[in-house]
Amino acid sequence: MRRVFTSPLLAVVILALPFLYLGIQYASLPDTVPVHFNAEGVADGFGSKSSLWLHTCIISVVALSTYLLISNLHKIDPKKTAKTSAATLHLIAIVIVLFLSVINISITYSAVNYPASFNLTTVVLFAVGLLLSFIGYQMRTIQPNYFIGLRLPWTLEDDDNWNATHRLAAQLWIPGGLIIAIIAWLLPFFSAFITTIIITIIMIIIPAIFSYRFFRKKQA
Repeated sequence: MRRVFTSPLLAVVILALPFLYLGIQYASLPDTVPVHFNAEGVADGFGSKSSLWLHTCIISVVALSTYLLISNLHKIDPKKTAKTSAATLHLIAIVIVLFLSVINISITYSAVNYPASFNLTTVVLFAVGLLLSFIGYQMRTIQPNYFIGLRLPWTLEDDDNWNATHRLAAQLWIPGGLIIAIIAWLLPFFSAFITTIIITIIMIIIPAIFSYRFFRKKQA
């Protein structure tokens, strides 16, 4: 089953879904559609419906590039210390592709249903929370590398520091991401956004301080 979720074919399918959805809905779209939304999720920029293809392509290219980078990390890491299993790296890459494809589909969905109420920013914030929680879960097994994880001077130079710091980070990122996902639906967007920034800073600062103190303690 794990092999299915880490298959490159699955990545291709997920990348194709936004194009498929846009293609199905394209004929029913009005000539002018919303292409930009403000902080409250209200459309404040419009363009021709053909511009949706460009938006979909740009996000998909970013998703594909990220997938290729992370899934091949064990081959290209200059430090040659990416000991994380290839299956784990592929799984992380797949989830990021899924995250960006959901954003892609949500943009088209908002255009299809405009002017009906659909808060795209809330969906994005919810997806960000789930992604952070997933990354936190994977931090328990990610090994030292230059591309993913908490790449601090002290973690990169000491495997013990890396492992201890990422174990702590996992304990913060898993619930922190879930809290962000929940508040995305409970609070007005601006309040949810500010809370997300605060939680994210805490999720980064605490492991960074821990890593430095671990380094000083080991040095002593």
